[in-house]
Amino acid sequence: MTTATATALARVQVEEILPATPTLPTRVRVTVPGTSYRLDLVLDGDAASMAHRVGKRASGVIRGRALRAWQATAGGCFIEPVWGTPRIVQGRILAIDVQANAALLDLAVPAWIAIEPSQAVGQWQTGDMLNFYVESGASFTPTA
Repeated sequence: MTTATATALARVQVEEILPATPTLPTRVRVTVPGTSYRLDLVLDGDAASMAHRVGKRASGVIRGRALRAWQATAGGCFIEPVWGTPRIVQGRILAIDVQANAALLDLAVPAWIAIEPSQAVGQWQTGDMLNFYVESGASFTPTA
């Protein structure tokens, strides 16, 4: 893993715990302070232990999988749609984990993104901008 001063912890406000359905796992709806983002992410943790955090700020790690990444030359960091499950994102690389074939990106919040196996994360470097579709199931793992 490359060294970086950036943190992988996303600081968000927990808005709601969305219970599992027959077709969806338990999710957490979070907002990103200072932005209009309201993201629905799969909860990687116990929903009951998150209940006391509703309406409060929390820290955790956001993870996702890129379907195919492209190096971008213009634009800023974003997540689309602004409300809901992330589908298209663009962000700057903060750190690279070659062994895991993943990059820590600044999207509007930091997120670890696994790059698809046919692409090697080592072809990019810290500071590069990537754009890609996100596989369904981006997750949030709260810290203790």
